[in-house]
Amino acid sequence: MQHSEFLSHVISTLKRYEMLPEHTAVLVGFSGGADSVTLLSVLHELSEGVGDVPAFPLYACHVHHGIRGAEADRDEQFCRTFCKERDIPFTALHADVPALAKESGESVEHCGRKVRYGFFEEVSDRILRQHPDLSGVRVATAHTASDNAETVLFYLARGTGLSGLAGIPPVRGSVIRPLIECSREDIEAYCEEQGLPFMVDSTNDDVSYTRNRIRHEVLPVLENIHSGAAGHIAKTAVTLQRDVDCFDTLARQLLERSRRGEDTLDVSVLREAPDAVLIRTLAIAMRSFTDVAAEQRHLEDFLNWIRTGEKFKQMQVPGGAFVTLAGDKLLLHWPKEEGEDVERTFKRTVTMAECLEFVSETPTKVTVRLLKRDTRRPDFDAYLLENSLIYDKIDFNFVLRTRRPGDTFAPKGRGLTKKLKTLYQEAGVSADKRADRVILEQNGQVAWLEGFGAAEGFAPSDGTRYVWTVEVLR
Repeated sequence: MQHSEFLSHVISTLKRYEMLPEHTAVLVGFSGGADSVTLLSVLHELSEGVGDVPAFPLYACHVHHGIRGAEADRDEQFCRTFCKERDIPFTALHADVPALAKESGESVEHCGRKVRYGFFEEVSDRILRQHPDLSGVRVATAHTASDNAETVLFYLARGTGLSGLAGIPPVRGSVIRPLIECSREDIEAYCEEQGLPFMVDSTNDDVSYTRNRIRHEVLPVLENIHSGAAGHIAKTAVTLQRDVDCFDTLARQLLERSRRGEDTLDVSVLREAPDAVLIRTLAIAMRSFTDVAAEQRHLEDFLNWIRTGEKFKQMQVPGGAFVTLAGDKLLLHWPKEEGEDVERTFKRTVTMAECLEFVSETPTKVTVRLLKRDTRRPDFDAYLLENSLIYDKIDFNFVLRTRRPGDTFAPKGRGLTKKLKTLYQEAGVSADKRADRVILEQNGQVAWLEGFGAAEGFAPSDGTRYVWTVEVLR
């Protein structure tokens, strides 16, 4: 595939899946391998604006997993040099993934993935704090059609539903995969044509890793049976993704009809749906209510509970969340954490003035100050934007309160919504400090969260004139 043809192919993927909204930066997960070198090289060329693709700021980050010693040091130095030569801002993280995996009881592969994506979020937040004019950051990973085929086979062998057979989605939240329709052979040919250097990870040949074994031992057999097997599997995954999107729509509609409160579903409503829609609804509910992805075997158990008319069942799923069937109610919930004090709460509906000071009546006194500010005044510092809200988005009847069970928050620029509990856990906020964290609610939505700032849609940019600045004093 020639350079112009390859570039057009990637641009087509970017446009088809709407990967790059306007005023968005791109952060590339850069390992130094052929796939990520190709991805960063292509995006660097496009970052100045090519054809219908608008210009965008480009960044790169690299994770040293603490696994391959001097070889990993070599890869990091290669990535630094590659980015320096092209004037691409670069950030690296050193992590002892084997030690973290041993501590958590996870596989090294799964733990490494968590470390990488956590780092992507951290760097994305940093970019947004430095550039409040941006509407978001998209994280670009170098997954290819070959990776997609391997993923489908992995899930198929383990047992999966339609989502697993659909493989790696081109877009998931803020994560984009511009090379998802390119084969590994396309990538290697591109690197050779362009004279691009890249690093080779020696662990890629280690078949003790599941995906390597699929790549080196399973796919070659399938290729002998039918030439182009990997490409055909990847194309099948794309076709199935359309079915997934359809079922997702039906499942979300059923989820809304069956909701009874923050963490409860009405079983009598769920029973009306066919199994294909019901099991997908249960999967979405698990992710939505507990931020845990249930395994297929658990979903089958929940489906069986509903179909056989069980009256009481309970199961704890990986991650610690519980699913409880009680009569006609299905509850998806977390156990109460030791040290959480649900009595330390306050709630106040506020009629807004130009300036407000509110002192809570909780055992831990909290003073909240809100002030309307003009960002064009010379005494307004840009850093205040991080803790401000767009003036026009907050009406004159909002709520200041502490958290309630089931509260969710959409961090600016992330393209996702998370439970407050999950955010607090990830940020290391202890249970005894969560109960009196201040929340500003607008029309039932958390618009501002102490420690995290404004939510998506409420955060001002450099062009915003009037804002509410929020200050919390203890």
